[in-house]
Amino acid sequence: MKRAAAWLSVGIVALALGAAGAAPTSMASTDATASGLTAKQKRAKKKALKKCYKIRNKAKRKRCVKNVNRKYKKLSQSQVKPKVAVTVGVNDDYFSPSSSTMKKGQAIKWVWNNNNRNAHNVTLVSGPAGLTAKDKYNLTTPNSPAVGYTFGPKVLNQTGTYNFVCSLHSTVMVFSVNVTN
Repeated sequence: MKRAAAWLSVGIVALALGAAGAAPTSMASTDATASGLTAKQKRAKKKALKKCYKIRNKAKRKRCVKNVNRKYKKLSQSQVKPKVAVTVGVNDDYFSPSSSTMKKGQAIKWVWNNNNRNAHNVTLVSGPAGLTAKDKYNLTTPNSPAVGYTFGPKVLNQTGTYNFVCSLHSTVMVFSVNVTN
């Protein structure tokens, strides 16, 4: 009888925690913060796990959580982060450096200076032959705030010269990168 009462109290505490919205302790291991998932994938994983935790049958809930974790682990492993070869500073009236060379398959990243006063953008004006419209669009930013903005990393997969400007300051803000094999 004492054992049954003990189990009953444990069950009531667990039920109360569940009703209060506390997540099961195993959820900590499913955190996607350092996983390499995109923000959209993290939200989808969180939603899927939430759905799993609503399953009353313990075995089915456990299987659901395991399947979700397995699915998103595979996704995170398939998304290898590109090596950033060049970081370009976007400053008021200039890119720093103004030119660079990198290898095919490496990435470039633009970082807006925290002391900027003007809005800027990055616009691909010319690139290697064979770039599609989508490629060109993916290498162009909208007008951005003056500070606190990062664009990239963007992988350059075709050899040749890429020429970028800030279309708002195109006479002074010019950047060129030569991509080699």
